[in-house]
Amino acid sequence: MNSKKKIYLVDGYNFIYRLFYAIPQFSLKDWTPINTVFGMAKIILWFFKEDKPDYLVFILDYKGKKIREEIYPEYKWTRDRMPTDLKTQEDLIMWLLETFGIKTVQEEWYEADDVIWTLALKLKKDSNNEVFILSWDKDLYQFIDNNVCIYDTMKRKVFHKDESFEKFWVDPEHIVDYLSICWDSSDNIPGIPWFWPKKAQELINKYGILENIYKNIEDITGKAREILENNKDVAFLSKRLASIYSELELKWFDLEEHDFKNINLFNEKIIELFKKYEFKSLIPAEHQDKIKNFDTLELKIVKIKTESELNSLFKQIKKSVQISISTIWNNAFELDTLNIFLWWKTVYNINTSDLNITEFLENILRLDLEIIWFELKSDLKKIKWYLDGFEISNSPKNELQASLF
Repeated sequence: MNSKKKIYLVDGYNFIYRLFYAIPQFSLKDWTPINTVFGMAKIILWFFKEDKPDYLVFILDYKGKKIREEIYPEYKWTRDRMPTDLKTQEDLIMWLLETFGIKTVQEEWYEADDVIWTLALKLKKDSNNEVFILSWDKDLYQFIDNNVCIYDTMKRKVFHKDESFEKFWVDPEHIVDYLSICWDSSDNIPGIPWFWPKKAQELINKYGILENIYKNIEDITGKAREILENNKDVAFLSKRLASIYSELELKWFDLEEHDFKNINLFNEKIIELFKKYEFKSLIPAEHQDKIKNFDTLELKIVKIKTESELNSLFKQIKKSVQISISTIWNNAFELDTLNIFLWWKTVYNINTSDLNITEFLENILRLDLEIIWFELKSDLKKIKWYLDGFEISNSPKNELQASLF
């Protein structure tokens, strides 16, 4: 019997964006931003030393026009252009991966999701393959199966079927139907406007797929039925956009070209690259004596667990000109964790199970300061719902709502 094979399928640009916002910004002496390159190098070394996957496939979106844009030209229009400080690092990241010996893959016309799903379908046929999808994209939870899971590297948590259900309260195979009703603003998938998540979960768990919901529309009463009937075309367009293509041929793909367990990460070229970009903490001890002294990036994680600590943090934020924020959500609108960066060596971590942070968030959003935020537009809409306790307000005059939009 063959031994188990641990395979990582990395959603490339999703991963790169997350690192950009998760690692506080810092630059080289010539002002070249380098935080994302450092984060990528560090996590790859972590995979090699701790996770030890047998194969690592780094998958990128096709750079040109994609097939979903032919279906719906507004697809992903809500996404901001790549920040300049990240765009500057893009080629450096690709060079880093190449120097490590990690090959990137993409397919013309298609997004990384489509390639990931096609590969997952192919690889899961072998029960000895354990497939881990590394992404924060909720679309990909529909891929979860017996030997396919989602790996959240930030929380160090693996989502199988049970964990996925706890996150969305629908089965993985119905995630696409859930997203068809509850819009995905990060991809500009329209969904049904202001259809609340709990009602969507209830309908999907009762009827299953979107088609069955509409087949049984006469059994649904009240405002929910009216909204569903008025937005039927939008719902099915959203499902088409959220559905992943799974029949790509990918004749070029050979898993053995992505062997990770036998890769030589500390080759001469990578050591020279680490020296050039002053990644002192990543250079093996036997090479440390050859490099000049410079500051090493060592992030300090501070967990906020009491009201007094939260108040103290807010006082520090009030004195700041710029902060960075990232969020982790249990499901579409249930905030789990808030991470705040004030200085490039300190990360403040707040878990909503420890503290009620509603007033804290409201006060931050009313301050006159610059906020760097991953998936800003999507998160602000969810934050609005979170602060309102999931109540829908049609009034644009609310002070906080005006500040958000």
